[in-house]
Amino acid sequence: MMDVDKPPRRSSRKRSIIQADPANTSRPPKKPKTQAQQQETKDDTPTSYLRIYCLGSNDNGELGLGAGHGIGDVRVPTLNPFLSWPFSPPDPPSKDDAKKASPPPPTIKNKVTQLATGGMHSAALTTTNEILTWGVNDNGALGRDTSSARLEELIHNLTLQDDHHHHHLSLQNDDDHNDDDHNDDDHNDDDHNDDDHNDDDHNDDDNESDFDLNILEAKPHPVLFFDGTATTPTPPSQTPQWKALTACDSATFALSSTGQVYGWGCTRSSQGISLWTPHLQTQPTPAPIPLDEPIRKIAAGGNHVLALTDQGQVYTWGAGCEQGQLGRRLPQRGHSLLSCAVTPRKIKLKNIVDIATGPDHCFAVGKDGEVWGWGLDNYGQTGVSWKGEGGGCWGLFVEEPTRVKNLEEIVKGGGGRKIKRLAGGNSHSLCLLDDGSVWSWGRVDSCATGVDLEGVKRERGEGWEEEWVVKDSRGRARIVLCPVRILPQSEDEHDRIRWVEAGAEHGVAVTEDGRVLSWGFNLSHQTGHRGEEEVKVPRVVGMKGKLEGVKFSWAGAGGHFTMLGEEVGL
Repeated sequence: MMDVDKPPRRSSRKRSIIQADPANTSRPPKKPKTQAQQQETKDDTPTSYLRIYCLGSNDNGELGLGAGHGIGDVRVPTLNPFLSWPFSPPDPPSKDDAKKASPPPPTIKNKVTQLATGGMHSAALTTTNEILTWGVNDNGALGRDTSSARLEELIHNLTLQDDHHHHHLSLQNDDDHNDDDHNDDDHNDDDHNDDDHNDDDHNDDDNESDFDLNILEAKPHPVLFFDGTATTPTPPSQTPQWKALTACDSATFALSSTGQVYGWGCTRSSQGISLWTPHLQTQPTPAPIPLDEPIRKIAAGGNHVLALTDQGQVYTWGAGCEQGQLGRRLPQRGHSLLSCAVTPRKIKLKNIVDIATGPDHCFAVGKDGEVWGWGLDNYGQTGVSWKGEGGGCWGLFVEEPTRVKNLEEIVKGGGGRKIKRLAGGNSHSLCLLDDGSVWSWGRVDSCATGVDLEGVKRERGEGWEEEWVVKDSRGRARIVLCPVRILPQSEDEHDRIRWVEAGAEHGVAVTEDGRVLSWGFNLSHQTGHRGEEEVKVPRVVGMKGKLEGVKFSWAGAGGHFTMLGEEVGL
């Protein structure tokens, strides 16, 4: 197998103003057949919310900390004041420091109930039924206008607010103030850090100017929904009641309580062709997805989407289709291929109870514990591949859903264990079982799997390596084809895992008692372990200062960043 370079530090982005027809030419989804069917929908009223902490790359506002925070890496879990209610502002400044003080952030009334991470953007759902988005918006992923015209309007409004604030301070501290002390940087309401750590702990020393970030992208703002041709947005109370979110590299999708799916942005082919529908490249505002029946779960890869119906069938669509991501046969080439790919169609599966994706591969779980995998498999990430004395089955991609028998054997061999969650990265996959154990497979030379190969060999013998580990021409281990247990690290019930997530090249897990473990590629400090470019095996992320004692319940991961959620009861 050819050597593959380590992943680049960050994806580059090209800033542009989106120009696309906002009208969606696709037909709207059919409504549930009966009113009774709507009433039978499970009550999803939240009983808790999340206080959000973030770390990793903020080069393009991925962390939602606001334009005032500046670009660069956030090295330790940092409370996001725009996504965490209530926010405790820093202690009041002394008189000598009054001229340096920025106003506290506005009161946050919305409480985040769930969050979805894409490659370089994220979306959050709140208790008031609003969807907030932030991060890169070059292809409409945020579902709202972040163009230069809208930014100029916002800057004008902020300038008026700053002038009023400066005048108010000057009345109190007339002798201590001069014009140099009151520039826009000092008084941008986004300009604040979590007071648990100093600036050196938060960011790289080479952070650039605040003006490098677009405030409309770097700070969470609500997505506006429009009814038909209306020019004024629909109030959140009159929009569909949202129950779930998911995010692609350049698109976001929302699932309503009645099974309707809305989306915005675009999906891209491996040749860089953007397409939303056969006749529309980019959808800059929310629009319905044409599905023929109610949906109960959605999952997004890098440029493709899965939707699970109430009847246990699976729809797939998206321009990212050349490596079998859609699990169905497509025309061989040309526009007809992409037109077919971006049109939702069912695949040949039934009685499915769960779905999951990596950037370019997918999983489906059946009601009796069966597991299917398909999509890109160049590092064995689907779990379908195998090798041994009798030959093997291993290729670049798996075109149609195929049973993942290695994982099924592990699940069934545990005395009634069940799959709780599946997650995929660029070239690895993770599986959380209901006994609190995490299993990993795929590329091992990037540390993304968190597998200690030497430890596994000592436990299982040299024969195991011959059967399940793929090496390159130099004899270096590159791929592990069967699931390997990486967590928990002891039999203590508190070490059992309650949540696991896969980033592009790293992984994050949360224990039953609220600790966070992470591993993998760390050049942007997305694992929270300082001073290491790679973290080979899962390790607990240190929490110091006011973070000490925080109990986490959830984690999300993007291309080069991580989000953590502390659960708080309503």
